[in-house]
Amino acid sequence: MLTYRPDKFARAFHLQNGAALWNFLRQPENRLRMETATYLGRPAIEPLSPALVQAFGNQVRDHQIKQMIGHMVRQIMEDRGYRLDRSGVRIRRRHNIFFSGSRYLAPDPE
Repeated sequence: MLTYRPDKFARAFHLQNGAALWNFLRQPENRLRMETATYLGRPAIEPLSPALVQAFGNQVRDHQIKQMIGHMVRQIMEDRGYRLDRSGVRIRRRHNIFFSGSRYLAPDPE
């Protein structure tokens, strides 16, 4: 089982319900959302916005929390074999809590 390494987000993780966010992001339907966005060439974090707001409310709109979520998504994607392609990809969807995110490349076929 993958364990989150909070690094510079240790304080936010412990104060802002980080364990619940981590468990939420690791749910199969959210991993599928991230992988589908990646397949479509979009940031993995982009499709998570509505579900995050529904599950956690306005807490997830906080800048540091959004950064921590991106940090979590990166660890999840890399654990599944994805590689960082580009960070800072603009997200233009209305009402999305994220302004930008990282795009990943699928694992190399064996």
